[in-house]
Amino acid sequence: MNKITPGQYRYLIWIILLLLIPALFINLGLSLLITDEATRGVVSFEMIRSGNLMVPTIHGEHYYNKPPLYNWILLGFFNLFNQYSEFVLRLPAVLSLLLFGLVIFLTTRKELGARVAFLSSLLFISCGRVLFYDSMRGLIDLSFSMVVFLNFYLIYYFLSRKKYYSLFLVSYLLLSISFLMKGLPAVIFQGLTLLTAFAYFRSIKKLFHPSHLVGLLVFIIVVGGYYYVLWENSSDPEYFRRLVSESTKRTFIEHGIWTTVKHIFYYPFDQAIHLLPWSLFFLFLFRKSFYNKLRETKYLGYLALVFIVNIPVYWTSVGTHPRYVFMLYPILLILLLNYYSELSREDPFYKIIWKAFFILSGMALVGVTWYFLKHSISDSGRTLLIYCCTVVVALAVYYLMWKLRDIRLELLIILLLVVRIFFNLVVLPDRLTKGYEFEERKAVEEIYEITRGSELMLHPVTPVSIEFVYYISTARNEILRKEYGAFKAGTYYLFDDADPLREGEQKVMEYVSSWEERKMRLSIFVEDPEP
Repeated sequence: MNKITPGQYRYLIWIILLLLIPALFINLGLSLLITDEATRGVVSFEMIRSGNLMVPTIHGEHYYNKPPLYNWILLGFFNLFNQYSEFVLRLPAVLSLLLFGLVIFLTTRKELGARVAFLSSLLFISCGRVLFYDSMRGLIDLSFSMVVFLNFYLIYYFLSRKKYYSLFLVSYLLLSISFLMKGLPAVIFQGLTLLTAFAYFRSIKKLFHPSHLVGLLVFIIVVGGYYYVLWENSSDPEYFRRLVSESTKRTFIEHGIWTTVKHIFYYPFDQAIHLLPWSLFFLFLFRKSFYNKLRETKYLGYLALVFIVNIPVYWTSVGTHPRYVFMLYPILLILLLNYYSELSREDPFYKIIWKAFFILSGMALVGVTWYFLKHSISDSGRTLLIYCCTVVVALAVYYLMWKLRDIRLELLIILLLVVRIFFNLVVLPDRLTKGYEFEERKAVEEIYEITRGSELMLHPVTPVSIEFVYYISTARNEILRKEYGAFKAGTYYLFDDADPLREGEQKVMEYVSSWEERKMRLSIFVEDPEP
């Protein structure tokens, strides 16, 4: 039994799509925020409280690192649900991931067929880094990468049809959107991709077509319009200096040549880990026939060149996160999957890869068992049921993978989604009550109860974590501002506990911050200090 009917395959597709719902949404809001999530959340919250959507702030002070578009999206969700929970904060990112998958499917189907398109989108969603980390976080990068990837495709689509006005208008509109999310990285992707595309189509002269000026005007009007309004609200040139510094701080300019060289060596191996299990397809990169295949299809050649010209920006930048190149992950997966889809089942590379897949699948099952035995014995009833269901489904899928060779990839995706559901139900609750982050979250609740109805301020040099700022600000429904003037009697203040007590200050409580594990204190002044 090696074949299934088209009707059975449609059922398989629906099973995968339905499994995505519990895999991506169960306990989405359970884990505590990380720094980048909290930063986006604080900026969006302060926009709501201040009523100023143009000027991003933290502590009511200008925040220069990112343009505001993703914050506008996030505050829209806050207003829609009328709450600031972790679930709502992460919902835009997860919806962006699903929309990204749809974009991958729709664009790839037009060029390479439905099955390659469907699997390409699922391989991206189910790669290790996305499925077991970034799909659980409320970060900007999935939304940004989706827009950039769509731009990659539409540049090809319009250029191959010689629709230059449509190309530049749509492309620069998408550039405007992506720029207002992350700033200059969007311009770098745009410039490199346009040069590559027009060179690939041997149409370099068309870069000087009048329609390019129209596209540039669209970008200037949209982005320039925002910065004009920003300048009217706050004429601070630091915004523009920070735009540049945010884009250069990870290069050799800051880290030096030797650190950069080491990063260049380790980077491919690091990305291979994040792309597991699909990075096993990297074996194809050592085959001449793989590169010959790229020359057979215009679209594949274009994708390969887009990947080649854009990846060095991050390959040579120390400290870049995998999420910075999520728009390039689908390209690599499409190229590899297209080659795999036409590979003979007797090909030695096919056999090697699937032996490795089976080993990794077995290791995943062993990992589930190890975690159950090591961490979850105390909750034996519920956890035992979840574990048994996971193992039964995983073994059934494992067996079908062995028997149904033509749909092995789809079955492996199902197995990964089942493991993610186990992760949601067992691992996330187990992690919740561990670490300084949890202790800090409890401190927020205590501080909220103590300071309810009173003013709470932050001493300017207090190293408070941004996660704390988000939780206490949203709990009190007010901006946590810094106190630069004289301390006032009856007002609560947050201090670094390493600082000595001041005249008239009475310590109320202390806690350990998740930021560098520094000890903090909450104090109140019982009388106005001497000036």
